[in-house]
Amino acid sequence: MITTRIVVSMLLVCATVVPAAATPQLFSEAKKAHLPAKNCQYCHTVTTPKKETFKPEQLNDRGKWLVSEKEKQNATTIKSSWLKNYHPATK
Repeated sequence: MITTRIVVSMLLVCATVVPAAATPQLFSEAKKAHLPAKNCQYCHTVTTPKKETFKPEQLNDRGKWLVSEKEKQNATTIKSSWLKNYHPATK
């Protein structure tokens, strides 16, 4: 089980390298919602995404889905509550 210390450490890592569309707050909210987010790679393909060098290709399927959901809902920000509606395609 992940301890509070590890979660805080991951939040600090994510806070120092804020991705373009997401924030450390989204990660924190996903954890509070009991989603299996363990680090930034819950939505990104890179371990520590950086705002300055972010590319849309650095998003995994979940991250790409969140961006498309933002566009679909004509929202200004991505909402962590949307994550409960994400269902990965089965292969």
